[in-house]
Formats: sequence, structure tokens, C-alpha cells
Amino acid sequence: MVQIALILGGVRSGKSRFAQDLAQTMSGDNVLFVATAEAGDAEMSRRIQIHRTSRPAVWTTLEVSQNVGSAIEQYQRGGPRHPTLLIDCLTLLVSNVLLGCGDNFDEAAAEQRVDAEIQSLLAACEHWPAPVIIVSGEVGLGVVPESAMGRQYRDLLGWANQAVAARSGATYLMVAGLAIELKALANSVEQAARKLERVQSL
Repeated sequence: MVQIALILGGVRSGKSRFAQDLAQTMSGDNVLFVATAEAGDAEMSRRIQIHRTSRPAVWTTLEVSQNVGSAIEQYQRGGPRHPTLLIDCLTLLVSNVLLGCGDNFDEAAAEQRVDAEIQSLLAACEHWPAPVIIVSGEVGLGVVPESAMGRQYRDLLGWANQAVAARSGATYLMVAGLAIELKALANSVEQAARKLERVQSL
């Protein structure tokens, strides 16, 4: 069984639905759902409510916007063991950490804070006694953000996704509701170099 599975995708790609279906298939009603969204305005509050109603009401929900790794470890010490842990999502978690730096943020300090958050989260996930599903957005395929903070957010989330994928047993990319397992398709640098050498020798 895969310990950590990363589910990537763009907006409305079906990543949350796929992650929930995967969790329910593996564990039924016995799932711990970690929600990282903050209700900063009316629109976000509405989106959070839609997400709440879309998942089984019997699932246990832990709402935490930062220091997620610590919250998971604390829950594990004091609560029952859950066969599946579902975290939705890294996209908002990285945003929460970055916005927590304030308007006059320092890029190096923000990078350190995000890296610390992700490493703490990964450590907690690897100590979890059963499979973990992590949802994240793929934001690097669109236009370049206008603001410096927007560009740093895009970069930080991309690095966070790479860090999680490197320690995941499976990584899925969602496109139009369809899941593509990336690790099964991926080539290492060595494999790619050997292929190029074979082509050049023809």
C-alpha cells in the first residue's frame, strides 16, 4: 500500500473528488480529513461550506490553516487511529503561510517558513500509521503573476509540490476529471540520457 499519494491538478480538475473517492474506497467512513482553508471573506466561506457538504458527514474533520504537521501529530497522540489521512490542500496551506508574513515580507524568510511548514507536514505524514492522501494545485502552467508576492507564491507552491512528490509513493495529475499516474510515466535523468544517447547513435 502506498504511504503518501499526491493528487495534483488545476482548478476544477477533479482533484478533491478523486482524493475523496480514493479515501472512501480504502477506508469507508473511517477517514481523518484535514482542511487548510480559512474563511477570509464571503466567497471563501461559501466554498468551504460546499466542500464540507461534498464529503461524508461521518468523516472526522480537523480544520487547521498553519502548523499542520504539529496538529496532525497532536491529534495522533490524543485521538483514535484512522486508516486514511486526507489533507486538502497544500495550495491554501502555502498561501496561508505566505500571507502570514505580512505585506512587507522578506522573500528569504517566507521561503524558510514555507519550507519548515512542508517538512513538518511530511514528517507527520511519514509517521502516520496508514496511507496519506495530499491534494495540491498545479499553478505553474498559466500566466506569470503580476505581483512579486504572486510570483513567489507560484514558485513556493511549485517547490512544495516537488518536495511532496519526491517522498510520495504515487503522484497523480488530474485533467478534466481523469487521473494520470505520473511516477509510472516519469523517467529519471539517467534514463532520459540513455534514451538520447540511443537516438544519437542511430
